[in-house]
Amino acid sequence: MGSSASDELIGTWVSGWAGARGYESRHEGRVHAALRHDTSGDWEYVIYEPSSEELVAVADTLLKHPARRLTAFADDTASLIEAARTAGLSVVDANEVLMVTDMAGHDVEEPRPAEGFAFQIERDGTHSYISIHPEEDPETVAASGHVSAVDGYAIFDRIITAPDFRRRGLGSLIMRALASLALEHEVEQGLLIASIEGQALYNYLGWTTLGNVVLLEGKRD
Repeated sequence: MGSSASDELIGTWVSGWAGARGYESRHEGRVHAALRHDTSGDWEYVIYEPSSEELVAVADTLLKHPARRLTAFADDTASLIEAARTAGLSVVDANEVLMVTDMAGHDVEEPRPAEGFAFQIERDGTHSYISIHPEEDPETVAASGHVSAVDGYAIFDRIITAPDFRRRGLGSLIMRALASLALEHEVEQGLLIASIEGQALYNYLGWTTLGNVVLLEGKRD
């Protein structure tokens, strides 16, 4: 199952991302949305390659509801940003990318935790959460991540390594463990949104970039 960025793929990513975080999600035509109850308390819209007309329509809503945001996926970031600013939106972040991997290239078996650390795993249907803790301090989370299985895709999310535990290989370990959890389900491809800080790690682990991600809000620069 080779993947290319599309509205259908972005809808799948939204379903997995929202499911992993416990967000309510909606899919109305090309506009996908998730209710971010834990951060803004309001809706975040998601559109693949939004047209100028779609940007104007969403901008009108965002200007009326300042807590709402738009995540837009596009190959041509410069053109998207220009159209978004013309519509009355401002850029919050334009450094993230959508990445994909072939799950067949990942280990089915759960990796062993690093020496001195222990895993904690939680499963809830097609959603899984894993964290790594120092054995002498089980209340401390050294690294963690989520994965959800949706329509043949594994959606990876919130891959975090605490500052005091970086450069110990824990990020790679979390990704390997999440892949093994995802492969408990029928998944063929993995998807994630990578921050600029995480892109080098994911490239090293065999992930490739599908497109660019721009986060927008309803305020002019």
